[in-house]
Amino acid sequence: MKNEKNISLDVKKDKLDKFDGRGVQTLFRTLSRNHYNLLKMVDNKARIVLTVNSIITSLLLGMRFVNVGTKDVIINIGTKILVISSMLSMVFALFSMLPHHYFGKIFKNSGYKGTVYAENFSLQTLEEFKQEFKRIMNKGQNIYDELINDLYFLGKSIAKKQKLLTLSVVVFLMGLITTILYTLFSELIVFT
Repeated sequence: MKNEKNISLDVKKDKLDKFDGRGVQTLFRTLSRNHYNLLKMVDNKARIVLTVNSIITSLLLGMRFVNVGTKDVIINIGTKILVISSMLSMVFALFSMLPHHYFGKIFKNSGYKGTVYAENFSLQTLEEFKQEFKRIMNKGQNIYDELINDLYFLGKSIAKKQKLLTLSVVVFLMGLITTILYTLFSELIVFT
């Protein structure tokens, strides 16, 4: 009985230790899909930040410029803080939406050529592209190495975009909180 269990465990261990091509393909497919979803999420969140901030900015600045002839509209410090923080937030959100090849420092220092990345192979002639693809397909390991490189640098790019988006939201939140605190504080002074 113990002998059968040991043999069964050894068989299972051997299966786990062997290279599993389908498992590797599933891994790459899953990672690619996750990276794509992360990029989509960053872009969608950046769009939301841009929309919210552009509405706030246009409403607040619109009040000022629509009533140019009247002296009644006075932009107080709280409003100025909110407009400035909204505009800064929009700048960081726009930077987070830039295509990842604009984050040059990541790629230039690494020597990454990225044959499977469209911008890189679009610079090649058809013959150069075919030769490079034949080189990649020549050995199974070349394909995996190319995919690993592409996923790694795409992940680094996503991390940069997420940091810029986080900075965008933090700038907006700080401006909003400062505006609220300023408004509350100035109202307390008026009422006392």
